[in-house]
Amino acid sequence: MALEAAACSDVGQQRKANEDCYAIAAEYGLYVVADGMGGHAAGQLASELCCRAMVRAIEVTHSSGESLSERLRSAVMHANHEIFSTARERPELTGMGTTVVAALVAGERAALAHVGDSRAYRVRNGLVRQLTDDHSLVGELLRRREISADAAREHPHRHVLTRALGVRPKVEPDLAELGVQPGDVLAMCSDGLINHVHDDELAKRLSGEGPLQETCDGLIDLANQRGGEDNITVVLLRMT
Repeated sequence: MALEAAACSDVGQQRKANEDCYAIAAEYGLYVVADGMGGHAAGQLASELCCRAMVRAIEVTHSSGESLSERLRSAVMHANHEIFSTARERPELTGMGTTVVAALVAGERAALAHVGDSRAYRVRNGLVRQLTDDHSLVGELLRRREISADAAREHPHRHVLTRALGVRPKVEPDLAELGVQPGDVLAMCSDGLINHVHDDELAKRLSGEGPLQETCDGLIDLANQRGGEDNITVVLLRMT
């Protein structure tokens, strides 16, 4: 089964710097989105460190015989160490961190790992399914059914994370492994997209057969048209 990928990252309409980062290492089947935090310089560095560290870690384990999930977990742990160690060595970067959502794809299987509130979705036969649960205060409220999805979008604490990469010596990512089939589209995105584009809109746009890069760019444009309050990053994978 072949795989087509597209990606785009944009500063948005209200930020001065882009603290998001993405990585595509198609030769290893790795795709990553990271959304940094800790101020412009620190957030940007954290997300870049995350992406670089994960690519290096996946490269090292490429022929290890470990499962996709084991390799992806190890890569996230390596990235966490890189960010945390860098912040300890440079006091001006204290508190920096990043979200991460990543997919490792081989054949008809895909492993997912995430920390924070960047998300992964799958669209199959016109139906969208969110594959990750936000590690955030609002995410916890949603899971306890204390607020609605509409209320979550406007909640004053919607950006407060309960788990992030690089802020503690160790972090445990959520892991999942799933089968993929021709026609499936996997989408990974930072919350700059999620805040403005609803799930049903994702399903509609990702169900088309047009050029994947145009779809990716169109999602960025839509988020910007609706305010672009944050940096916006999208990585799309289409199975063919």
